[in-house]
Amino acid sequence: MSLLTDLSGVNAAQSDIDTVGNNIANVDTTGFKISDAQFAALYGSVVPTTPGQGVTTADLAQNFSQGTISHTGNPLDVAINGNGFFQLQSGSGLVYSRDGAFQINTADQLVNAGGDQVLGFAPTAAGGAATASGSLQPIQISQANVAPVATSTLTMAVNLPSSDQPINTTTTAFSPTNPQSYNESSTTTVYDSLGTPLSLTTFYTQVAGSGSPNQWQTNWELTTQNGTQIATGAGPTLTFNSNGTLTTGTGTVTASKLPDGAAALNIAENFTGTTLSGLAFNVSSVADNGSAGGQLTGVEISSEGVVTGQYSNGSTQVFGTIALANFVNPQGLIPMTGNVWQASAASGAPTPGAPGTGTLGQLESGALEGSNADLSTQLVNLITAQQAYQANVQSINIEQQNFQRLLTIQ
Repeated sequence: MSLLTDLSGVNAAQSDIDTVGNNIANVDTTGFKISDAQFAALYGSVVPTTPGQGVTTADLAQNFSQGTISHTGNPLDVAINGNGFFQLQSGSGLVYSRDGAFQINTADQLVNAGGDQVLGFAPTAAGGAATASGSLQPIQISQANVAPVATSTLTMAVNLPSSDQPINTTTTAFSPTNPQSYNESSTTTVYDSLGTPLSLTTFYTQVAGSGSPNQWQTNWELTTQNGTQIATGAGPTLTFNSNGTLTTGTGTVTASKLPDGAAALNIAENFTGTTLSGLAFNVSSVADNGSAGGQLTGVEISSEGVVTGQYSNGSTQVFGTIALANFVNPQGLIPMTGNVWQASAASGAPTPGAPGTGTLGQLESGALEGSNADLSTQLVNLITAQQAYQANVQSINIEQQNFQRLLTIQ
């Protein structure tokens, strides 16, 4: 029985060497988690004076401690800072991973290096970030251009100087080419139905002889970006009370013929927030609901897992929210090739959620979590395992020598 005891020690030491060797081999593997060989003593009798029968490998316990997070600068790289696993749809079913080195495949889906689809929650109908509810689905990254939107509402808030001198509009009729016919002007960009940017200049004239020094007439001129006039017209009259607060100020900008063949432009103009004061003229805010068409220029992933597309026209679009999952017993997960795990009865069912909710960690975009294998520690463990192996082999040699002596006894 002594040889079997020694042999069990050799086998256990070899399991330890194999485990440590695997840890060392994966010291640079993204999201890798080390394992520790755990052993248990073997006894064939309950008699206290009976020696044990050796050792057995009781378990390979996985260590899910946090690995070092390193920044890569790639916006599609994502590290989990805290608990949780990415949920991936593979060819063999659902798998889980800490490796966030993602990319976009030919089907415009967010995937890992092995082609497994990253799962998450769909955006809301209004295009906002999804809540952690509903069925999981692949994160789809649309490469389609954003359609242009013609400007239909324009809100401008300006400050008009009370020190400006009134202009007699009867003797000096307004003309965009005559600076003497207006006091101030401002220019903003608007868009037609094809997304072509146009320049809308608004002219402000303090009206003389109106019976009120707090009344300003507005006119507008619509031009191409190179200055060719498209249309011109009268805007609303701005009326202020004695405190300089606007009381009336809405109008319409229309242009039926546009040089690029776009649909007629009809803009509801609103000067809400405009003031009259002793301060210099300035434009405090402009809100334009129009935009040019846009091409996808990049993808960002927030700490809450929201995947957002950035477009050349400055607009954004939410593609979904990356979902994480946690387990009652992560050590019960089954490790598989490709930096992924499968759930098991021992791990329990996954509990999905959005990053940063419950016990789930947050994400760090442009970064990856490295292996949690410390090379120095693993090398020390390897030396210890080798010594145990050599000691058990030496015990076998001694037993063999004893058997040889017994065989030579006459």
